[in-house]
Amino acid sequence: MPILTSELEVLIATTVWLVRNDWNIEAISVAGGYGLPPVDYQKEDIRKAFNAESMPFDKKMFKPRGPDIVARSHEGIWKIECKGLGKGRASTHRNNFDRAVASAMSYFDTPSTRLGLALANDYLWAYNFSERLPQALRKATNLWVFLLEKGTIYPYEPTEEIPFPGAA
Repeated sequence: MPILTSELEVLIATTVWLVRNDWNIEAISVAGGYGLPPVDYQKEDIRKAFNAESMPFDKKMFKPRGPDIVARSHEGIWKIECKGLGKGRASTHRNNFDRAVASAMSYFDTPSTRLGLALANDYLWAYNFSERLPQALRKATNLWVFLLEKGTIYPYEPTEEIPFPGAA
């Protein structure tokens, strides 16, 4: 049985990881739509999470579209797509995963941009990693993967193998 994890949980945990690793959050794009909490509620949850972590918060960081997270430091820029794991069927999860990968790839604008895919760590995602996210693609596009497991983000560089869920 998959562990249900909202996209908002993934987004918040990833931003916390970025800030703790000396990245500045420049922009956040919150998902809206059917079955999701109202965008204003999600923004409030993000504000509360930032305050709880003593992270700088500016409501101007919210953007209506684009990468879910844009972060910058002296090392460059991150553009990260986040995806939670809902109650849907396996085919829905595969479709959502494919769309998340396509979104991340659409942010590739320069070879120095670090792309990221932040996901709930669950066996469905692992199944899709092995079949839908070849290591060669991750290396060629500098695509990092961030897995959220039990409240902790585990980052994987493009050259690192992604372990089976539960092994992080």
